[in-house]
Amino acid sequence: MENKTLSKEHYERFMSFVKKQQNGCWEWQGYLDKDGYGTFLLLRKPRRAHRVSYYAHCGKKPDKLTVHHKCKNTSCVNPKHLELMTKKENNLLSNNVGAINARKTHCKNGHKFNKKYGKQRYCSICQSEKTKRLRIKWNKKLLLEGV
Repeated sequence: MENKTLSKEHYERFMSFVKKQQNGCWEWQGYLDKDGYGTFLLLRKPRRAHRVSYYAHCGKKPDKLTVHHKCKNTSCVNPKHLELMTKKENNLLSNNVGAINARKTHCKNGHKFNKKYGKQRYCSICQSEKTKRLRIKWNKKLLLEGV
């Protein structure tokens, strides 16, 4: 792939940190942050290496979009493994707790989520059973208090 936007010197320095792997990933050999993303110093500012790679090979990205690793390798800077998507789409593809829960379609008992309360999803079967249990508990408590 050819460089479209960086100066020749910056591009050559950037590529000196890249090691091409058998699986197609371009592994970043420079500094990696705590999350495993490569960091490249460009114009006196540390920048995420995969974003610099996207910029160098594909051009400027739109403000509302983020660069996503299709290969799931955060230290990869191969522009063929990078794609643009919204932050929401990118987060839903991640492995954080919110994304994992958002991908779930059934409750822990195997019932399909079929009700919504705000953004909270639940199954009506388990919710109904929970309400019955609580009603029994509250009634026992009221009997013990003599109300």
